[in-house]
Amino acid sequence: MDRRTFTNLLMATGIGHMMLTPGIASASGNWLESLTSDLPDNLPENLKNMVEQALDKPYSEMTTNWDGSIQIEGLLRFAKRGHAASYKYATEWFDYRLETDSKMTDEEYFAQYITKARARINRRGPLTFSIYSANLGVAFPVHDLYKLTHNSTARQVCLDVADAILHECARDKYGMVAHDDGNFTRFAIPDTTYWATRANAIAGNLTTGELSEMYYKQAIIQLDTGIDVFLNKDTGLVRTGIFNDEIGQTYWCRSQGWLLWSIVGLLRNLPTDHPRFEYFAEQAELIAKAVRKHQGKNGGLHVLVDDPNSPEEVTGMAMCLSAMKEASREGWITSQYSEFFEKGWDYIQKSVDEQGNVTNVYTAWAKPAEARDVNRMNERFRGFVPGILMVAADEMTK
Repeated sequence: MDRRTFTNLLMATGIGHMMLTPGIASASGNWLESLTSDLPDNLPENLKNMVEQALDKPYSEMTTNWDGSIQIEGLLRFAKRGHAASYKYATEWFDYRLETDSKMTDEEYFAQYITKARARINRRGPLTFSIYSANLGVAFPVHDLYKLTHNSTARQVCLDVADAILHECARDKYGMVAHDDGNFTRFAIPDTTYWATRANAIAGNLTTGELSEMYYKQAIIQLDTGIDVFLNKDTGLVRTGIFNDEIGQTYWCRSQGWLLWSIVGLLRNLPTDHPRFEYFAEQAELIAKAVRKHQGKNGGLHVLVDDPNSPEEVTGMAMCLSAMKEASREGWITSQYSEFFEKGWDYIQKSVDEQGNVTNVYTAWAKPAEARDVNRMNERFRGFVPGILMVAADEMTK
């Protein structure tokens, strides 16, 4: 019996409700009763198959680095909409990571990751995690899990990550959280802004009083700095990064998404009456207008956004699309992007084959992009690819 048939059987008999752990005792009974075996009806079949591919992966392949955590975040978006298998997978993944990662040596822990970046490992709390910047994103799906289950361990992990940013992570000369413990003074891209901003905004949302103010203050400092360093306010485009201690001269597709996600990650958690809320919403609008202006003829974003001779690409588009759609839906930016959304969503759907495999992906990273090595398409896929598309697919089918 395959996994999908097994899940359907569990839900049909009601047994599935007893197996969705941890935190089930404190999760909303009404929400749990609404769980079904089906993904949303309006999710295209090829994207359903992409989700199923994620669900078929062993937990050991879903690391707490971004390649794994963004996929768990994508699954939890569908869990929130009632998909039982996504909820079951995410909760069991969290249990697996709590149990397994603390038993690993440093060498075993780092052996899980494709990236060679290294940073100290925090073993103080219930979840072991590296303070390498992309590992800080583990707080994001864990926060989503907490919102569904009210599991106290999940809440503690979110606070542990924010505390690590406040007290352990190095800073570069601008005051931004360091990319890693090695070459951090001469290199950064806007993803470091994202990890630091959203993680502290989450902690601010989970706490009260002076403690909450402290977390929000750090989130705002990190986002202010990221905007000052990376955003070209004349064009509205986001610079690729800092290389060899110099601010870059190109505008990479995923950098647009990183800074938009940073802003939306703060606005999602910041009280709407906060004195800085309107300013950050204005910065999101500035980037959104620039991204819309440079949308490719097929609906994607070019690898270098302002270079129409570079290939159109799907992950940068999916990042921007999800952030802009949420911001527009929430009223944080204006509702003038319907054509952009339609073209971008069509491009995403056409970038996934019938089996759920993604194409039109710039699989290289920021340094090759800054060097204008723009044709590194579909070479070496990583888990972040379907994760980004799941987040966008959820937003576009709400």
